[in-house]
Amino acid sequence: MKKKLIFVGIVSSILFSVNVLAEEVVQVENSVEAQTVVKEKEEDVEVEKEDKKVTITVKHKFSINQSKLEVGKTTKLKVAPILGVEVDGDYKEFKNEFIEVKNDGTVKALKEGKTSIAPNIELSKDSIQKVKQAYIKQPGNEQVKEENIDIVYAMIQQIIPVEIMKSEETENHQIDITPSFSIDKEKLEVGESGKVSIAPIEGVALKGKYKPSKNDFIELKEDGTYTALKPNKQAVLTPFFEISEESLRSIKEAYKKKPGNEGIPDEDITFYQREMLQVFHIEIEKVVVPINWTVGIDKTTIKVGETAQLSLASQYGYAPKVDYPLNEENKFVKVTKEGIVTGVEVGKASINTTFDGLSKEEENKIKEAFIKEKKLTNLTIDDLEIGPRPENITSVGVEVVAASTSGGNNSGGNTTSKKTYAPVKKLPKTGERQTFITIISGLLLVVASSFYLNKRNKQELD
Repeated sequence: MKKKLIFVGIVSSILFSVNVLAEEVVQVENSVEAQTVVKEKEEDVEVEKEDKKVTITVKHKFSINQSKLEVGKTTKLKVAPILGVEVDGDYKEFKNEFIEVKNDGTVKALKEGKTSIAPNIELSKDSIQKVKQAYIKQPGNEQVKEENIDIVYAMIQQIIPVEIMKSEETENHQIDITPSFSIDKEKLEVGESGKVSIAPIEGVALKGKYKPSKNDFIELKEDGTYTALKPNKQAVLTPFFEISEESLRSIKEAYKKKPGNEGIPDEDITFYQREMLQVFHIEIEKVVVPINWTVGIDKTTIKVGETAQLSLASQYGYAPKVDYPLNEENKFVKVTKEGIVTGVEVGKASINTTFDGLSKEEENKIKEAFIKEKKLTNLTIDDLEIGPRPENITSVGVEVVAASTSGGNNSGGNTTSKKTYAPVKKLPKTGERQTFITIISGLLLVVASSFYLNKRNKQELD
């Protein structure tokens, strides 16, 4: 009996030891499993610590939304979270004949075939800061400062295969050829011209011709030149353009050279034009009529009591009438508003000729004369405006002299002279006197010659 109890005790001890050992094994297995989970969570980074410095080596994991694409379609690259942080940044751009990767991670299929992508990304500053903060939040890292954390990238290249397939859709290749116009001048004078331009389509400088048009105010010609005909604050210009066949062919060729459009037959490319009008408002200024504001006088010397006439210069064959200042302070002359100047006292007078301006009636007559002279038959007086007038004061000079009398007395009185004068002998006229002198000179020459010849003959005889 005693031996049986001892045996039972030994067996119980063994069973207890086995149970304890089994529990320890389970705990160890659970611990190993827990460590494996942590390691999986940290597979995106590798951390190295040295003193207070921490280096986090990032191991990017990329994925693509679609690994099979049709020609012309797009998809997107994605990068896995780092320490649980969704990150972004600039992808490395890449392009071959099959595919194109842009810096935002967009992937576009260009041509049917198989290729691969080796993506890379440079994290944004914001993402780097968030990764550092995520590391600090982990248990045991609370004392680490952001400035002591360095982020580096593992030299591991991930390859993502991509297959580009022919599009099953029948793509309708339509090109919008709606013209887009511009003008070089929004303000014109009558007779001045501007130019309409048309923007390129698919990079092609368009050839063709504009539809000629004309209204009362503006005219458009085939070459795109527009000319102002008549003043208007908002003259309307609505250009139309017919694109040449040559330009249409060039547009198709340019379209087929774009990535993804290689090999498209011409018959699959069509054109369309939106129903829209492009309207320009051109300001056409009124025609300015230049005025000669010079005032003249028909006589610069007058006698006391005599008159002269002031007049504004002729304007395009018309002599305008104005009201002249009266010059009441002038003691040498008297001036009427009609411009009649009368000599009052001997002396030199300076006459102020700065009149108030032209009446509306006179302005219109000048405008009519201007239209007639310039042959502007399409204009009316309402299309014209009188040119600016100088602000300086203008004047003319006139000298007043004493009036002479019929008796020859310059005193200006009415008395007659009591002296008598003997009649003066009539003298030969200047022409008659000259003839007489010539005849006498000839006779003297003949006499002298005869005397000389006679004296010489006598000497020869002796």
